[in-house]
Amino acid sequence: MEIAVKEVPMRKIKSRCGLRTQNLVATGLLAAALAVTSVTLARAQGAAEGDVVLPQARHDAAKELAMKITEPFTFAAVGDIMIRRPVGQLGDAGFQTLTKVMRAADSTYANMEGPIIDESDPNYHGPGPVVGGSKTIIDDLKAMGIRVMTTANNHTMDGGNEGMLRTNRLLDAARITHAGSGKDLTEARQAQVGITPKGTIGVVGMYSIDPSSNRSSRYYDARDKWPGLNPLHVTPYNIVTAEQIASLRKIRDASYAHRSEVTVPVAPVPANEKPDELLLFGSRYKVGENVGSLTYTIDRSDLDGIMRSIRVGKQNSDFMVVAIHAHQNSFSYQAYSHDNSTPDFLIELAHKAIDNGADVFVGHGVHSLRGVEIYKGKPIFYGVASFIEHEGPAIEVTDPSRPPVASPWQPDSKEVLLTTSRYEGGKLVEVRLYPADLGIDGTRPLSKAGVPMTPSPEQAQRILKLVQDLSRPFGTKISIEDNVGVIHVVQSATSQ
Repeated sequence: MEIAVKEVPMRKIKSRCGLRTQNLVATGLLAAALAVTSVTLARAQGAAEGDVVLPQARHDAAKELAMKITEPFTFAAVGDIMIRRPVGQLGDAGFQTLTKVMRAADSTYANMEGPIIDESDPNYHGPGPVVGGSKTIIDDLKAMGIRVMTTANNHTMDGGNEGMLRTNRLLDAARITHAGSGKDLTEARQAQVGITPKGTIGVVGMYSIDPSSNRSSRYYDARDKWPGLNPLHVTPYNIVTAEQIASLRKIRDASYAHRSEVTVPVAPVPANEKPDELLLFGSRYKVGENVGSLTYTIDRSDLDGIMRSIRVGKQNSDFMVVAIHAHQNSFSYQAYSHDNSTPDFLIELAHKAIDNGADVFVGHGVHSLRGVEIYKGKPIFYGVASFIEHEGPAIEVTDPSRPPVASPWQPDSKEVLLTTSRYEGGKLVEVRLYPADLGIDGTRPLSKAGVPMTPSPEQAQRILKLVQDLSRPFGTKISIEDNVGVIHVVQSATSQ
């Protein structure tokens, strides 16, 4: 027997039965009352016996996607945690000054870069991590006040599938809310929700992937092999002039003229090739104004899936955090992952994330700072750099028989931000930018290298003035007060 399902507006149920809904909610009888009322209405309206009549749900989209914490609320965010040695309980005043801010916040976020390995577990036989460390990392995270994390990045799989899953189990046991990786894409992509005394916190994490974003292209070329990582695939295009793309096309065509000389030639040129775009020997080109810059297209399937996760996550939480680990540059001539400029796709992504319910957007991965934007009354941190960077050398640096070890990172990769966003009545009122120093001048011993410390006043001023310049194109005004960047937010009519 087929059962017909009909929708009846809630207002009709209330008017016909005369029940006081609020009292039923309080006594736990609402569901039973609605069921009885539905059957009564169905029969009254001539419905066949066995029909089910359901109340029509009405949800205000703007209300569901708005921040729902009305008490004073402070959210702190830092970037990547690449930690090998104990550091979280370090008593150094320069370190404690920063972590005190993190502990004082209602919720503090960071990216767990690399797996957490329990090497004492006899069931673990995976490889050691390139980045990451032992399970004592958990104590460090707690000591710094970190309670929300993402785990999607280029080092997620350093310990293999088991290392990734074990990391998630250890974070679960520590009651640290985390998102971005899981047993499959569905779990990795979905929002996870944690709790604070003032409300629930949702989080979605992702890693942006293009063929050149890793030293290995395994993530980009073997999508099905790594289903437990939440990806945002992007395609880079090199910007050239119309004359240059015509010349490149001549080179391509002259090369392709020899396709018949081999038994297995490359694929032919697409019949619908756009005149202002070109694929040449694995690189893509597009006509534009700024020669040497890069532009990106986003995989629409990834984007749609991620936006859906953000919307659902926000509907099930009071405050929504969206974060991305991104290494993409804005210029073809800029060294890998050392670009202060924000790539175009990251701006599009951040805006869409906030349009779909995010209350804050945090970018990291790139080894340098990027600008800050206030979009529709919500903060966007396009690049805060790595908060702890314990990668270290692979050889004994004190061995006099070995040549000196050159640091793989430039001084600007040691310039870091700790951010706080303060909300009142569900609205952002202030953002504070605390500069941090991971060893900018290169004089620290290895044991202290990569540990965030309060910078000297001169270093703090330089870092904050850089962020001022990087944020100005977004219309963001940052004042410097006692060596801390401050954004006083005035909510506009378009703010959510």
